[in-house]
Amino acid sequence: MTAIVLAEARYARAFISAAARGGNPTWVLPVGMEPGASAAAVDMARALARETSVEVTLEAAGRDFRFIAPDGELSLCLHGLLGGLALARSEGRITGEGRAVAVTTPSGELTARVEVVDAMTFEVSVELGRQLLSPVEVGPEMRAALAAALGLTPGDLPARLWNAGGARLKTLIPLERRERLKAMTVDPAAVERIAAQLGCTGLYAFVVEHADATRAHLAVRHFPAGIGIVEDPATGGSAAAPALWLRRVGGHPGLEHLTLAQGEDMGRPCRLVVEHTGDDDATGWRVGGRVVLEPSPPVVRSGRG
Repeated sequence: MTAIVLAEARYARAFISAAARGGNPTWVLPVGMEPGASAAAVDMARALARETSVEVTLEAAGRDFRFIAPDGELSLCLHGLLGGLALARSEGRITGEGRAVAVTTPSGELTARVEVVDAMTFEVSVELGRQLLSPVEVGPEMRAALAAALGLTPGDLPARLWNAGGARLKTLIPLERRERLKAMTVDPAAVERIAAQLGCTGLYAFVVEHADATRAHLAVRHFPAGIGIVEDPATGGSAAAPALWLRRVGGHPGLEHLTLAQGEDMGRPCRLVVEHTGDDDATGWRVGGRVVLEPSPPVVRSGRG
């Protein structure tokens, strides 16, 4: 059936590829700051997210943001935040080319920058909060279950797994070969169970395609848990996690710049850029990409039953 789309909602694609293809979609729903406006908007956003299977970003005055997924609310959704910032800039709620803007999210206050490319396209970046990296103890039984959930063999998995990230920890799964990443087939119910046991919010697999002393390029796939989405085409809030892993574990302690190709195996190519600007490798990670606003809402069909 054709989904009902709120007249106020705008459709954005964040982290589009270099050829302006793909991207991770979000609805952006501007809301007023008056009392009661947010509660009503949340109800509308939940209905829209469930109907279209696409996250909805609530944006108030270009300063306050909330993120509604088909099966719940997220503390941080970076592609949604980028879409919300692009719309706020296009409609004048954010002014000043590339200047630092403080925004609030359920995960805390973040600093963002927005630059205009053209009337519908924007370069947006956000400095993430403190990043964590800790080893995860995985026994033979759990390794076998994890591999099966991803269509891999236990031998495909690295000797040690790590949880990493900020607001939403992911279990990192570095793989040796791009073919194995491409061939992964996921069991969503198993991912839900295993993520709870690993203390993470998703399984984040990647291959280092090339790297030198300061720069690297990764191919990535992410399978989130608990939000009603099987695979995420762009995971901006966790994009610094493999960068921290590369610096501390992966043999690239001087890494400063990372590009991520994600969504290609879904037919929705995305490009994310990560840069380090701080003295402490747990902080100062900026994640950005290009956002395009659609001139009119697309015809959206529900991805649910």
